[in-house]
Amino acid sequence: MQDINTLIAVAIICLLTGAAIGYFMLGRMKPEQQSRVALEKQFNDMQRQQQDYQQQVSSHFDRTGELLNELAESYRSVHNHIVDGAQTLHSTGISPLQAIPEGRPVLDNKPSKLAPAAPPLDYAPRQPGKKGALHEEFGMDAEKKRQDDIESPASPHV
Repeated sequence: MQDINTLIAVAIICLLTGAAIGYFMLGRMKPEQQSRVALEKQFNDMQRQQQDYQQQVSSHFDRTGELLNELAESYRSVHNHIVDGAQTLHSTGISPLQAIPEGRPVLDNKPSKLAPAAPPLDYAPRQPGKKGALHEEFGMDAEKKRQDDIESPASPHV
């Protein structure tokens, strides 16, 4: 009896040990788990790259705006210098050139306060009491009148 009890105990211990080893091996070699982790890593990397790219674009356009403002200021300075020279050196003292005002903003980052423009219409708007441009008989009255003129020529005098 003791041999059977020992045999059963050894079998149960081997079964539990095999189950534990199998569970850990399956967890390590599970392809779905590995692919999910790889996809999450790839997604996080791409999301970080997208944020970096958006930051680069934003800083690029900020710097471009600053450079354009500097360019406009330089242009204004050169233009005003030419105006001053023309007024000083012109024989009558009157120059056809006018100075550009200093306080005028060149480029600002504030959104426009103008109402958004409406998209163009791709058809003629309908006039009250008339058929619209999308009606199947639109323009047929004028064409019918021309055909009536062509079909009924004036009778010759005999």
